[in-house]
Amino acid sequence: MQIDQVPCDIVLVDDDREFADSLADVLRDEGYGVSIFPTPEDAIEWLLGGESATLVLLDLRTPGMSAQRFRALLVSTPALRDLPVVVVSGDPDFRRIAGAIGASDALQKPVDLNRLMQAVDKHCQSRGPAVSAPAGK
Repeated sequence: MQIDQVPCDIVLVDDDREFADSLADVLRDEGYGVSIFPTPEDAIEWLLGGESATLVLLDLRTPGMSAQRFRALLVSTPALRDLPVVVVSGDPDFRRIAGAIGASDALQKPVDLNRLMQAVDKHCQSRGPAVSAPAGK
């Protein structure tokens, strides 16, 4: 764990529960808070319910809402529009899609943990407190 680490709450959206649990364990071991959601709908509902986050790690291949729609909902919510999204996906087009949705970074599965931690550290260190939407918005 970093000595100067600031509180960082991460939303992890991935329907592969084993992968999500493993990734969350790594992040929690580094001192980060992690909330796991199997679908983008679940994550957006949680965020719109007033919960806070500093960063979203988003798989592109989850059931339900597309990554594009998820990002559009974040951007259309003033309190969430600047919430960074890092794509973490095995999709062969992950870089192109990440660029199209305005993701701040893109990592390919299987994830290089050093690159993941660099991306997480960058976003968690550069942001202030976690952001949240007013409940019911």
